[in-house]
Amino acid sequence: MREYLSGKGLFFPLLALLVLLTVVGGWLGATRTIACAVYVNGKLVCVARDEAPVKREINKICEAGKRELGHQVSIQSQVEYKTVLVPRESVVKDSQIPEFLARRMNLKTTGFAIVVNGKTVVTVGSRDIARQVLDDLKAKYSSCKPEEKLVSIAFAEKVRVKETEVPLSQVVSRDKALSILETGTDTPLIYEVKEGDSLWLIARRHNMHVVDIKAANRLEGERLEPGQKLTLYATEPFINVLTTVQGNRTEKIPYHTRVITDRSKSSVIVKQEGKEGEKRVTYRATRKNGSTVEVETIAEKIVEQAVDRVIVKGQRVRIASSRGGGGSGILSWPLFGHINSYFGSRGGSHKGVDIDGKTGDPIRAADSGRVVFAGRSGGYGLMVEINHGNGVITRYAHCSKLLVGVGERVSKGEVIARVGSTGRSTGPHLHFEVISQGAQRNPLKYLR
Repeated sequence: MREYLSGKGLFFPLLALLVLLTVVGGWLGATRTIACAVYVNGKLVCVARDEAPVKREINKICEAGKRELGHQVSIQSQVEYKTVLVPRESVVKDSQIPEFLARRMNLKTTGFAIVVNGKTVVTVGSRDIARQVLDDLKAKYSSCKPEEKLVSIAFAEKVRVKETEVPLSQVVSRDKALSILETGTDTPLIYEVKEGDSLWLIARRHNMHVVDIKAANRLEGERLEPGQKLTLYATEPFINVLTTVQGNRTEKIPYHTRVITDRSKSSVIVKQEGKEGEKRVTYRATRKNGSTVEVETIAEKIVEQAVDRVIVKGQRVRIASSRGGGGSGILSWPLFGHINSYFGSRGGSHKGVDIDGKTGDPIRAADSGRVVFAGRSGGYGLMVEINHGNGVITRYAHCSKLLVGVGERVSKGEVIARVGSTGRSTGPHLHFEVISQGAQRNPLKYLR
């Protein structure tokens, strides 16, 4: 053969080609290797030494999901394996495979969706967890005052639990599910500021808090300009809890003042001091997420009748001007600011005026008199009441701090409290009432 190839002049070229192939083959064997390319949903994820470590890791992921949820977890993604010749450095280590798979692998499982009014809101790992979440939501609002008993508790919306197949990533924990149901959605609303608007008034109209409006719009102060655009986020829970409670409470019966005119006299004489009565009231209250929305009186029982206050008046006397009452006869403004809500507004239910202010602003006594109440009073928050004599009382509500106590005598203009937002309030302001002869009157008719 050699003589034949030599005769044809091919021996040495073929020998050179053989040497070249040997060298190239040795180089390829040293720098490249046969491996397994892993594709998930048609996209290359990694190159492993072979299929075995990849399949083993996928099984581990499924088993971990099954242990956590208590039922089967399967692969939603399409996984393909291809044999390839690649540079040795491109082959990943077995320990790196979980990281690469986590980026692309989609798993599915049996979940249990909490459906509200026909719409899936959140999905958990089991039916028991779903029921626990709903029980947790009810339990948050099931407590009552010592004098009350729970009559009923229910969801305002139609709620059910549905078994469904979902991606594993959509299954959340019990605590997370509860948080989602309570937080609900933030629906943005663009509001244009109008003449006379204030942050407090806007917050009250939209059942929000001033601090939230300021944060959403990055406002430093509280000054607004007509035409300014504000973004308001009204949060509404996915599920609202309705409770009905029945209870008993003691209420004061205000006394009436009877005025007897005696033209022969030129002064006012208190013939008989008034005394409040007392009654026991049985009521039924409906609450939404813990806030009272309706109260119905079921029964009343008089414990003690009120005693009328009898005044003999010889001439027309202005309010707060009885002898010994300490009043000057004219009420001064307790706080200077914009009136956000007038007497009789909100369908006639507003029994005073709301004066805008900043937290900490001084609140002054509208007239001289004696403090008859200083403390916390339900929706009024921190509140002061001053008796000015002649059946006139002024009330200062939603304070941040009280500076006087019951029994103290105060002078007209004396600082008695600080502006705040306690009680049922959406921003710092003063709620000011004038109570004359046991009934709330329009303060603007008395202020000078």
